[in-house]
Amino acid sequence: MRRREFFGVLAGSGLIVPARNLLGDSILVSSNPRISEFDLQSLEGRYTPATDFYVRNHYAIPPASAASTLSISGEVEKPVTISSKDLAQLKIQQLGAVLECSGDGTGPQALASNGLWEGWPLQDVLALARPTAKARFLLLTGADGFRRSVPVEQASRGAMLVTKLNRQPLPPEHGAPWRALFPGLYGMQSVKWLKQIDLAAAPLSLETDEYAAVIKGPAGATQRQSLPTVLVKSVITYPVLGQVLHPGTVTLRGLAWSGGGKIAAVEITTDGGKSWRVANLNPGSRYEWAIWHYTVGIRGTGVAEFAVRAVDDKGSEQPATRDPDRLDPYTNNSIERIQFLVQ
Repeated sequence: MRRREFFGVLAGSGLIVPARNLLGDSILVSSNPRISEFDLQSLEGRYTPATDFYVRNHYAIPPASAASTLSISGEVEKPVTISSKDLAQLKIQQLGAVLECSGDGTGPQALASNGLWEGWPLQDVLALARPTAKARFLLLTGADGFRRSVPVEQASRGAMLVTKLNRQPLPPEHGAPWRALFPGLYGMQSVKWLKQIDLAAAPLSLETDEYAAVIKGPAGATQRQSLPTVLVKSVITYPVLGQVLHPGTVTLRGLAWSGGGKIAAVEITTDGGKSWRVANLNPGSRYEWAIWHYTVGIRGTGVAEFAVRAVDDKGSEQPATRDPDRLDPYTNNSIERIQFLVQ
């Protein structure tokens, strides 16, 4: 599904195209709280510029002084409140990683971006407070009041307390002075303006968690489940939806990513799924998106449809359609299909 269903019909062709042209690299969805999408079609290189990086805030941006220290307490031997001066003794690391909102749709107008992050390994930060064996979950609180709980073992899977994005200090809308980063998990877990981490034996209640999979069961009953790691997904960034093409050759381009593993292959179909062809792949590092391209021949005129799917190195692949029993709007990763007019 696409986030906004603004459609019109190209006269005389039967081809569905956007009714309005959304120009620019960042598309404002809401001003307060700030929500803006990144136009993947505008990407140059591998990383999303910080000025265009998608934003999904839940409340107003807090003042800079609200998150100037970080407190770590709960199931620890030594509760601490630390400042940037205390963190200076820790080793700094960089990590390239995609961040995607769980509410991201399919298509190029996305709540997803790829950045080069810099900060400290979260497990090193937590070690300053000496977590006990009873610590099973991290309860994270931002200065804006947003809270999440994450299994404690995620701290040792590349998680960071980040202060820079693309080698520049985090902008206010992205969590300055620091935020959590859990690569491979959906963006709501990477709490911004982080001011408190409580180590606890139990997570926050799933029943009150707005970010949950709601699945329809027998006799209309529903079941709530925690959201998985970022599901494998691929997107066509060129040609753009509704673009007029001409017979000959065209090079399709796009992106693919997964939180569960590195992208192993991207496949293209131009015949409605009867045959799939492997695209050329520039995979990037473990948590970054892969950049792909594939040149196809176009014969005849009329409406042409292209579709793309990806698979990661753990064997996870995109479904043809979304599970009809899903009642929530999250984790959309069905195969993208787009149409073009050939004349």
